[in-house]
Amino acid sequence: MNPLRWRTEHLLAGAIFCVIGAIGGVFFAWMQSAAHIIAMGSLSGEWSDYSGVFLIWLENAHYWPWPLLGAVVAGLTFYAMRLLRISN
Repeated sequence: MNPLRWRTEHLLAGAIFCVIGAIGGVFFAWMQSAAHIIAMGSLSGEWSDYSGVFLIWLENAHYWPWPLLGAVVAGLTFYAMRLLRISN
């Protein structure tokens, strides 16, 4: 089963699966990061701006293995579903 011969809607669905997996990987990495733990415990000061801490954490880019892993796992899951003909 060659993915290069799939119809356009299946390729698009696979790409959406991979993007959702990558977003899940970023979420998991954020929940495990030290910046998240510090931001959750801060009531005042520079660490209390939760979204600002998240954006600074994104700029440092120490999280990239998790979105990559999420995208690969989601892509393999989609491929297995297509291989087993679970989705039409």
